[in-house]
Amino acid sequence: MVADITRLFTMSCAPGTAYVLMHHSTGQETEGQVASWGMPEGGMGAVSEAIGQAARGFGATIRVNAPVSKVLIRDGRVTGVVVGGGRAGRAGEGGGEEIEAPLVVTTCHPQITFLRQIDRKDLPSEFVDDIENWRSRSGTVKINLALAELPEFTASPGFNPDVHGGAISILDGMEYLERGFQEARAGRPATLPFADCEIPTVFDRTLAPEGRHIMSMFTQWVPHTRNAEPHRAELEAYADRLIERFNLVAPNFKRSILHRQVIGLYEMEHEYHLLGGNIFHGELTVDQLFHMRPAVGYADYRTPIRGLYQASSGTHAGGGVNGLPGHHVVREMRRDGVL
Repeated sequence: MVADITRLFTMSCAPGTAYVLMHHSTGQETEGQVASWGMPEGGMGAVSEAIGQAARGFGATIRVNAPVSKVLIRDGRVTGVVVGGGRAGRAGEGGGEEIEAPLVVTTCHPQITFLRQIDRKDLPSEFVDDIENWRSRSGTVKINLALAELPEFTASPGFNPDVHGGAISILDGMEYLERGFQEARAGRPATLPFADCEIPTVFDRTLAPEGRHIMSMFTQWVPHTRNAEPHRAELEAYADRLIERFNLVAPNFKRSILHRQVIGLYEMEHEYHLLGGNIFHGELTVDQLFHMRPAVGYADYRTPIRGLYQASSGTHAGGGVNGLPGHHVVREMRRDGVL
């Protein structure tokens, strides 16, 4: 099934689609060895916790729920950050806490760092223009489900680890995909949404009670303008249509749903700070890749501010959990002799 979907995507009419396929392949290369995408035991939070434990082992202090409101700059060099204090926080204004640091690495969306946390006057005008024109649109909706039982597929009765434990894609073919995409371009959510689904509890029993399962559904498409307002009724109707479509191939699916969470573009932007709802911190289009990610002259993880580095998903190889921006920014910092 996955191979068939790959062929469908590479045949898409949309420019840049082939690169997105290639970009996803970076998750299959680890230290020169061909690997595969995986599901960490304990969910993605376990990955964050493992990174945190390693950092603490080297003496790092980690704060959570402590948003940076301002990057402090003096004479073109970073001097620290202000934690708290509101969106335009300054030390002494809004109660923010100033933390001094000779080096700062930002992994925020480029427009959050360079247009909200830094005054434009501290940046070259050409760089500001590039960041202001950075496109971060999306048309995805994330749906999480709690299931009383696994789907029973009419085409593959019974439990099959290759089916239930793999990528389950809901689509009928190229016309199905293209029709949903064109509906979103015209300002309407897809009548028949596409979905890429996974059931991590097939392998990881730590995520749900015995006999129960969770399903992750990465779905498309809704109009990219849906990040401005919640559109809850519309989103719930969109999820209903997708569930009905899934039920056609697994007749027990709908009745097995115990709970669902529908996360639209508005929630992605306002709760998770993914501007535009874009999970890559910027579109993976040909004019926003390689030496132009996120701006010409600054694709090497450096920034116009001395001592301030960047390693967000909006930098090269970002998007997906591959660790490459973090790896590469440390490499460049060592080249600069600051580590």
